[in-house]
Amino acid sequence: MSSDALTPLRVLNCITGLNIGGAEYMLARFARSLAEADIEPQVLSLLKLGPVAALFGQSGIHVESLDMDQSTISVAAIRKLRATVLRSRADIFHGWMYHGNLAASLAALFQRPRPVIWSIHHSVDDIRAEKRSTRWVIRLLARLSSSATAISYCSRASARQHEALGFDSSRSVIVPNGIDCDSFRPVDGARLRLQRQFSIPSDRLIVGNVARAHPMKDHESFLRAIAALDRQGLNVHGLIIGAGHEEDSAARRTARELGIDHRLSTPGPRSDVAELLPGLDVFLLSSAWGEAFPLSVAEAMACGVPAIATDVGDCDWLLGDRRYIARPREPESQAALVGDLLRLEAGERKLLGTLARKRIVENFSLQQYTEGHRQIYETALSRQHLRSAA
Repeated sequence: MSSDALTPLRVLNCITGLNIGGAEYMLARFARSLAEADIEPQVLSLLKLGPVAALFGQSGIHVESLDMDQSTISVAAIRKLRATVLRSRADIFHGWMYHGNLAASLAALFQRPRPVIWSIHHSVDDIRAEKRSTRWVIRLLARLSSSATAISYCSRASARQHEALGFDSSRSVIVPNGIDCDSFRPVDGARLRLQRQFSIPSDRLIVGNVARAHPMKDHESFLRAIAALDRQGLNVHGLIIGAGHEEDSAARRTARELGIDHRLSTPGPRSDVAELLPGLDVFLLSSAWGEAFPLSVAEAMACGVPAIATDVGDCDWLLGDRRYIARPREPESQAALVGDLLRLEAGERKLLGTLARKRIVENFSLQQYTEGHRQIYETALSRQHLRSAA
């Protein structure tokens, strides 16, 4: 409850930016779900507003930006942060991503006492693989972590990794990413739509992936897996949805080198992913590192698509069966598991897809994600009231 019983609980969500990404989309759906639960979410982006900001406007959720440069923290930005915090009259500050968590802690200094919740949506298999600036922020957060009221991790693996880096384990709460299963669901005719929209021959089996171009996504392995399936005699077609896969991208160059350019579609980022995913025959996550609880896999499963994922983050928990977990950076391993699914009769694959959706609905829904954070908020406020009364 808010300190004012006549007003809803106000939560200021501080996030690094609102460009296309898993945490950004998760916040957009979460904020809408909070609003439907009579909690007033507000959003503050540290960077200039990106394309995901439009989703908040569609839900009537207030969004502001500090208009920061990618790497510059200015006095003007801090002053704007303070003014935003005071206007928000927030009861809770909820950080998203590393820099957003720092901002939430700083925001609380301007309007104390208020609970501060951090959200971690990243896994750190090897901190040496992170950029120098990211390593610095992670280490700073570790030193500050005992000041957070709670730290919400979207995966068990992420919690273990960050605690090993010095994050306060007494603050840890696991709330796995949640999927809007009303939006991500099986759709009749989705496969035909994919074929027509991307000129995919009707006799090809479609293997999909949704991720921006980034080394950790290891799209080279995805393409080598497609090439291996082609060599095995399977009539396959790869579909990669995400930014950075233009005509002269690394993915297209690799496909040409492998002789499978005609078996690949790269439409770039799309706003209709929920309508495209149900048309896939199999989803393949080829990531080599950096995943915590990949939304793209869960969304495909919610759409009734059987999935294969590499052994990163909490993919084994998500899929619920290690028979569908492949080795990272080993496209032959990935191709073997995808091939097993593609050789099944269409009805058998559909049954596996039905079971995959059932797992998401029962264990990883948006409603469960929202309720998990509502409980964190209530616990944090109760503890604060007890301290204030002492």
